[in-house]
Amino acid sequence: MPCGNRNCPFNESRAKSGLSIAAELECMIPGAVHEVAFKQGEVVFVQGQTSSSLYSLAEGMIKICTHAADGREQIVGLSSPGNRLVGLQSLNGERYRYTGIAASAVRACKISQKSLLARIRGRNEIAIRLIIAMNAQLAHSRALMEVIGHKCATAKIASFILLMTPRSAVGNGHFALPVSRMEMASLLGLSEETVCRLMASMKRAGAIHAPRRKIEIRDWDQLHAIADDSVNGRRVA
Repeated sequence: MPCGNRNCPFNESRAKSGLSIAAELECMIPGAVHEVAFKQGEVVFVQGQTSSSLYSLAEGMIKICTHAADGREQIVGLSSPGNRLVGLQSLNGERYRYTGIAASAVRACKISQKSLLARIRGRNEIAIRLIIAMNAQLAHSRALMEVIGHKCATAKIASFILLMTPRSAVGNGHFALPVSRMEMASLLGLSEETVCRLMASMKRAGAIHAPRRKIEIRDWDQLHAIADDSVNGRRVA
């Protein structure tokens, strides 16, 4: 079965005529996967809902949220194609522990948990791919925890922007920020006013340009220095 999602951990290369340059991807778990798409703001799965699927993102980003008893939403993570799989926290549970909401237009492979686990029993390579995907998700979660753990609010914001930068944007620095200022504040434990004020400060310093839900990184070195909490020996305020 041909695979069009190059970010999915469950694909393998099939070369034509023995030439790797003509390699195509094939799904390792046919019958367990089907393609899905979500518009920005659509719910992918709901906290407390019966857990049945994992999602391998081909495009877009999903916000991982929890909901308090009073209905308040708290963003606890963001998953992008590089993070491999969404819903891993609920792989061994009966219900989803979080809610997943499309932060942008999303295209993904929806993978049946039951079918995936059944195939693991007959093919060790699939189990290894799942472990690699889990490690990728843990690495991203650790990176996000490091961002949130910064003592300086400005460093938190700069680090978050760098963490959210897609690989394709590393050269030109232009990309769509998948969260609002309010959502960024919620994730980083800051007030929305603080986020707006400090991003304006970074803009005045020439590090970024940040129109609504857009980011242009104009000085990579300065932004990295801010993330490291040191710009010429002082903090940007």
